[in-house]
Amino acid sequence: MKIDLIKQLITEFEDSKVFKMKVEIDDLKLELEKEATNQVAYVESIPDRDIVQQPIEQKVKETKEIQEPKGTQVSSPLVGTFYLASSPTSEPFVQVGSQVTQGQVLCIVEAMKVMNEIKSPVDGTVTSICVKNEETVEFGTVLMTIA
Repeated sequence: MKIDLIKQLITEFEDSKVFKMKVEIDDLKLELEKEATNQVAYVESIPDRDIVQQPIEQKVKETKEIQEPKGTQVSSPLVGTFYLASSPTSEPFVQVGSQVTQGQVLCIVEAMKVMNEIKSPVDGTVTSICVKNEETVEFGTVLMTIA
């Protein structure tokens, strides 16, 4: 029963945007932590190590490796709100598949009412947009990939 619960917690944790989680249920204490790439980085279980620890370690080993996308990752240089367009009624600066040139505006990150244009560091094609419009981003959050 506990093993199924642990497996379910790990699966839901891996699929979520949460990076650190602590769960305490009766005598079970579980701590999960992952890097921004959805890879579990640290797992600890306190009670009944023979029963609980082995399935957790096995699950961590089975965790799929997230492949680094090919191309140049464009990261947020600051904490703020991500915008794909200059206004709600404007067309997005870029979409997946858009051809871009070095220095072209890709998006905006608003911080303290200041609109900061994020420009392309390279020429290429936008292969992925990793953040939703109007989502809060942290410093270093990958916004998009250009190949």
